[in-house]
Amino acid sequence: MRHPMRRITALFHFYTQATPRGRGMMLLLAVILAFAVTFGEGVFYHVSYFLALIIVGSYVYARLRLRGLDMRMENQSYIGQVGKVLAGQVHLRNNSHLGTGWVEIVRMGDMPGAAQGIATAISAGGQKRLDMETPCYARGIYTIGPLAARTSDPLGLFRTEIRQGDPIKAVVQPPVIELPYFRLPVANLSGEESTRDRAQTRTPHVATVREYIYGDSLNQIHWLSTAKRGQLMSKEFDSGWGSDVWIVLDLERKTHRSQEMERTDEYAVAIAASLANLVLREDHSLGLMAHGDHEYLLPLGSGAKQMSSVVEMLTLSRTEGDKSLASVLLRNSGQFGRSASLLVITSSTTAEWIPMLCELTYLGLKAIVVLVDPMSFGGQESPDEVAARFVGAEIPVYVVRRGEALDYALSRPVIPQEILIPGRRDNPERVGASAG
Repeated sequence: MRHPMRRITALFHFYTQATPRGRGMMLLLAVILAFAVTFGEGVFYHVSYFLALIIVGSYVYARLRLRGLDMRMENQSYIGQVGKVLAGQVHLRNNSHLGTGWVEIVRMGDMPGAAQGIATAISAGGQKRLDMETPCYARGIYTIGPLAARTSDPLGLFRTEIRQGDPIKAVVQPPVIELPYFRLPVANLSGEESTRDRAQTRTPHVATVREYIYGDSLNQIHWLSTAKRGQLMSKEFDSGWGSDVWIVLDLERKTHRSQEMERTDEYAVAIAASLANLVLREDHSLGLMAHGDHEYLLPLGSGAKQMSSVVEMLTLSRTEGDKSLASVLLRNSGQFGRSASLLVITSSTTAEWIPMLCELTYLGLKAIVVLVDPMSFGGQESPDEVAARFVGAEIPVYVVRRGEALDYALSRPVIPQEILIPGRRDNPERVGASAG
């Protein structure tokens, strides 16, 4: 003999409420009862008894259909990426001697797109496993659950719902996409020379001084430091690359737009994560700054630990900033070293931050601008004027539009001819699709 599955989920909520049709039926019953009392006609009493029987029977039946239902989620937590889906299983068991009929099973939660239902029927004493998927539209930490089961009586007079199970945590991270054709800003290189190939010879610029290591050549000895310290000190030469790379992410609320379930800030964050991955894989030191719901500042670092910190910071960030990109650049300009490179990611089409960035480049910093086109997300502002200003200042600028795969959009910077013909590039792939 098979024993019923022990109930392991808590019954949080069980209620039955009348539908508009049910309320209309009860109003009709009240009217007929009033006629029966007023006129004393037996036919009114008979009709009222019949209606009362239907109403009570429908109420009882609606409650009994879900009384023995057990529901639980198989997963204990979820980790996903924007553009993907969170897949999980829901286990259902009907401990009642009455079949449930058609029941809608919904996985509740505060995650956008989470409350999507599946219709199913479970026989008396039966059980099922349902595969349920939740699309990931936005980064963040959410809760999924509890589970809700909804049904009604055959006449649709009453609707019953039960909720069971403890909510579980879901972490949705930005996608990290390979960018094989993106060119990092490089010092002292010109033409079409790839930024990926380190120079075989050193530049004459000294980056730092360190203790002598056996094998260092004599022309590396820094004699002034050697005399001061009383031990051999060697010069560490600049390789010609901007050794420090800073990503500046604009999370000012008013600059971002959305269309349907796609948002400019999610594109911007995906770009930031992907560029961070590229920078760290090229053995640069990376820092990240943004001003959203509060100021985010990740100091320079390298390696897998730094990438993990980047993803965590981007996941937690909120696009609720009230600081303009110009003020963020001005306030943090002291963070950038003379050999640093800046990767600025924004949807801003205002001109106030352009002189600030140009001034930083005049001081020797290298910069690249990535514009997420707000017009392609339903906004009224075109990025073409901003892009033209940077093209004129010889600062590489990329424009990413809604629906473009990031590896394609970041394969080459804007050229002057494209400024005159906006929207030339189009690609049906989406950010999430390109992550795979």
